[in-house]
Amino acid sequence: MKILITADWHLGKRLHLEDFSQDMEQFLQWLLQHIEENEIDLLLVAGDVFDQNNPSNEATKQYYDFLIRLHQTGCKAIITSGNHDSPSFLDTPSSLLQSLGIQVVGRFPGMDRLEQVLLPVKGRSGKSEVVVAAIPFLQDRFIRQVGESEGIKEIDGKIREGMRRVFSGIGTEMKKQYPNHLHIGMAHLHAQGTKASEAEREIQIGNELGIPADALDQFNYLGLGHIHTGQAVIEGRIHYASSPISLGFSENVYKHKLIRLDTDGATIRQSFVPVPRFRSLYQVRGTLQEVEAKLALLQCKYRFDALLDLTIDEETYDPLVMPRLEALKNELLGRNMKVVSQRVIFRDKSSHRKMGSLAHDRVKDLEPTMVFEKIIEEREDNEEKSALKDLFSTLLADATQQQP
Repeated sequence: MKILITADWHLGKRLHLEDFSQDMEQFLQWLLQHIEENEIDLLLVAGDVFDQNNPSNEATKQYYDFLIRLHQTGCKAIITSGNHDSPSFLDTPSSLLQSLGIQVVGRFPGMDRLEQVLLPVKGRSGKSEVVVAAIPFLQDRFIRQVGESEGIKEIDGKIREGMRRVFSGIGTEMKKQYPNHLHIGMAHLHAQGTKASEAEREIQIGNELGIPADALDQFNYLGLGHIHTGQAVIEGRIHYASSPISLGFSENVYKHKLIRLDTDGATIRQSFVPVPRFRSLYQVRGTLQEVEAKLALLQCKYRFDALLDLTIDEETYDPLVMPRLEALKNELLGRNMKVVSQRVIFRDKSSHRKMGSLAHDRVKDLEPTMVFEKIIEEREDNEEKSALKDLFSTLLADATQQQP
């Protein structure tokens, strides 16, 4: 059989209000073409199909449109929920989807019904040689009982023990029911030793300590979701599929991919399929001058506008920074690059200290001109100070004349 494993689509995802639906549509079209050209038998989607547990109409339509087109290729699919998904939302149309060769496991059925997550799959030849343990995101109630006055260590211990119990139980049941099949697992969690990006929300199950690799090692192969950058947990046996596109700025340098498994009835061969890029995400930081120099070297390399996260970090306050930043943003639009997030930092806090010292003076004794001169007294450029004083005097005169 030819099997592809993917995860973390996050349909409906927005990055600082920027919609990624076009990016995902390009990926889904490419995926369908790859499946058809390579005669893939089975697609596994290991959680976080949607970015929200109540997805938008647009994201929902994108999902079902893809499943209809997938059915037309002859490829089967198994889909499980992630921590972003609503199990009931995914499960609701499962009977209908099953008629299209698509099996969905949104909610874990419990330890007394493990057979419901064990799904034997027939290849195009009609022979069943693979069984998939379709493990959705495991909610708290399935892996631990809440106790009174529990600390972090007690909770972590119960989570690990509960996950070990679930995976061991599934592994044992799979070996018992399907001794002559290859055993492939799919799950959505944070395994020990892997590193998350800023686009992955912290969750209680699979916290930063992670689930030990030996607790997960119950199958011939285990494909995982949740960590967006595909990483090996146990080389050749347990691996993250990765998200198909960059969903956060820290993922921009990562080369996204799918896992491909080829089986011959007795062995599994792992390889990776690179996913084409459709957009760049850039983070640029420095002084205004440094940022301008770095931006001059950037370019929009792909089909969609590059998205930028800018941080301007200046030692002293400069009133010209903000106007120049706005001009830069307009210039970038002409180069198919869009600033979606910006921060301006002035490290010199002396202006705050000056205002603080003024608070000690009696308010009724303060003159506007005196206050303004005290604020700008430490500026080194005398010509600039003189020009600012003249401008302030003009504004003050206008304001005074308008008073009744």
